[in-house]
Amino acid sequence: MASSIWPKSSKARVDRSLSAHSVMGLVISAVLFIVCLSGAVAVFEDEIGWWENPVSEPIQTVSPETAQATAESVIAAQPDTTHLYLYLPRSNWPRYVAGGDDGLQTANASGDLTGEYETPWNDFLIHLHYYLNLPTSFGMIIVAILGVMLVAMVISGFLAHPRIFRDAFRFRRKGQPRLVQADLHNRLSVWTAPFTVIVAATGAMIGLFSVVALVLAQTSFDGDTRVLTEAVFGTEPAPDATPAELANIATALAAMPEIAPEADPFLAIIHDPGTAGQHITIYGEHHDRLSYGETYEFDGAGTFTGTGGNTDGTAGQQIAMSTYRLHFGDFGGLAMKIAYWVFGVALCIIIAAGLNIYFLKRAESGRPMPRLASAWSALVWGSPALLGLTLTVSLLGLGGIGLTAIFWLGTLALCIGGLFIADAQRTGRLSRLLLGVSLAAGIIVHIARFSGSYDNLYVLLVTLGLGLTAVGFIAESLGVRPGTQRLQPSRAHS
Repeated sequence: MASSIWPKSSKARVDRSLSAHSVMGLVISAVLFIVCLSGAVAVFEDEIGWWENPVSEPIQTVSPETAQATAESVIAAQPDTTHLYLYLPRSNWPRYVAGGDDGLQTANASGDLTGEYETPWNDFLIHLHYYLNLPTSFGMIIVAILGVMLVAMVISGFLAHPRIFRDAFRFRRKGQPRLVQADLHNRLSVWTAPFTVIVAATGAMIGLFSVVALVLAQTSFDGDTRVLTEAVFGTEPAPDATPAELANIATALAAMPEIAPEADPFLAIIHDPGTAGQHITIYGEHHDRLSYGETYEFDGAGTFTGTGGNTDGTAGQQIAMSTYRLHFGDFGGLAMKIAYWVFGVALCIIIAAGLNIYFLKRAESGRPMPRLASAWSALVWGSPALLGLTLTVSLLGLGGIGLTAIFWLGTLALCIGGLFIADAQRTGRLSRLLLGVSLAAGIIVHIARFSGSYDNLYVLLVTLGLGLTAVGFIAESLGVRPGTQRLQPSRAHS
């Protein structure tokens, strides 16, 4: 008989690992589920942003002269801005957006600013995933700690299951509910482990950068975080506030095909615009690298001064600049985004099944917790339903703190409702019905507002995806599936 590649484990070690895995899961499951859910949806942030505000015509390219005209318009509208941004069209994002510290606007093919670039639901979604809608510095640290704990849970989960590779393709779809949930949890955990570790580790790196930078600055740079940042990302020219003509971004963009023919510029930034110390940074995407983009530096006259080294600099800098795209799957085109979405949904299922196992074990041992199990079902299915609801109300004009209040207060209300219902199956079915109805309502509102934009392929595809999801959940929640077993065999109070 062939020996397993997984080392033999003593019963004591397995028990300790399983205990640690269970404790971490119970502590973080609810918040971690929301972070993973929002992250799975945020994979399509570009497509959703386009769908949410499709009023501008698709733009494929912007000439250097057009970019200069747009920069002039931005500085006229925001004369005190410290940074001027030009977001250039990309293959998966055919629109042109520009602005400064006071906000962004869409621009047309002639470079004229055409209106506010408002995507309130997309902004809410990203803020939810990055910060859990908490103050940014604190929220990012909390999310990063969750990433660290998720990596620890993957490791402890493997240690707690010495037969994990031998049973990698064993999946019981019928029979005892706890065993079905256990197989679902364990098999998906094995198959998605590389993805989970990569996403969790890169998320932790992004979130804990400020904390790590503070510690390293104290130990190696005499407490100066600026020196540390410059050591990793390079230095910037000294500021000079003397008034000057706006930087010549047209010359800089025109030089890019010669300087870096393999790079596709997607973002141009004028630092300290309208001053003698202004300089230009152009981000160019290298399709064969994971780096967010190489930075090409120019002075105010548009003369090339060097690169930032994001694609050919030190290993630490290249790793730091690759974490974003690796975390969000922003490479490899639409196929990679779909793969990241599938893995993200699988991770949500793993988290949900993990706590389901706990409740089922309690029920089997004669200590059921139907109220808490029902509240958990409300969170698992209610949080995506509330994402659908916030999407709908954002299309009706609500944004900012209103969307945050609806999501978190709604989550609390649904969980309290689940406590009173005390039936996980029924709570889940009602929540899935709410999800389908909210998405359907969002589509209706969107068609009413943007019916003239449905000749846009992006709008059609997103609407089709949301529509199929809505129909699927409505049909499933209203249908009766024979042989379905309740999560809890007892209705006893917890």
